[in-house]
Amino acid sequence: MQQFLALAAIVPAALAQTYYGCYTEIPARALTGSSLIDYENMTIALCETHCTDLAFDIWGVEYGGECYCGNALAQGSFPAFTTDCGMPCPGDAATVCGGPNRLSLYGASETAPTVTPEPHDPVTETQYAGCWTELPSGEGRALAGAAGFSATAMTVDDCGDYCLNSGFLWFGLEYGAECYCGATLNANSTSAAETDCNMPCSGDSAATCGGSNRLSVYQWV
Repeated sequence: MQQFLALAAIVPAALAQTYYGCYTEIPARALTGSSLIDYENMTIALCETHCTDLAFDIWGVEYGGECYCGNALAQGSFPAFTTDCGMPCPGDAATVCGGPNRLSLYGASETAPTVTPEPHDPVTETQYAGCWTELPSGEGRALAGAAGFSATAMTVDDCGDYCLNSGFLWFGLEYGAECYCGATLNANSTSAAETDCNMPCSGDSAATCGGSNRLSVYQWV
């Protein structure tokens, strides 16, 4: 399971700007206009000032002390799970400054920036594929693509959107709070009894999000 720092008491800064949410970073940078690194004093306001002084409309903070600016998001950056952003700002510990490869994203517009997902086949809906086994420890994952975790807000729809934006058409939910994506389901994963997938989703108690070493598996079609 991927581990993310989740600090429940930390909230996004309430400044004269719009908070868009927690977004994924990409290897070539989601925001490429300018950057400011300050692991001792970074705040949302410091990042905002740096970026707006350079006439950029969007800014984001990452890893606690990194600030990035731009006027658009690069392809591959899209909304992540809220708890992925949990690192306190060193200059204001009451606010969040992103996380590992995650941006707390802000901007001057009330409308969130347009995102361009990773390429994938045209699809319109999800189809439930049943309860499936996870692979034994050391043998990888039943769904070996991207992954996410949310102890408090995982839903089937959010996992599906996250995986589709990542370019994957298969997705599965496990342990009530884990989301896994893949191009296909590993052939060593086997069908399990539906009663094995019995854990409610952390963000929707009326829905099931897998179980112990069991995945509620879906496919975009």
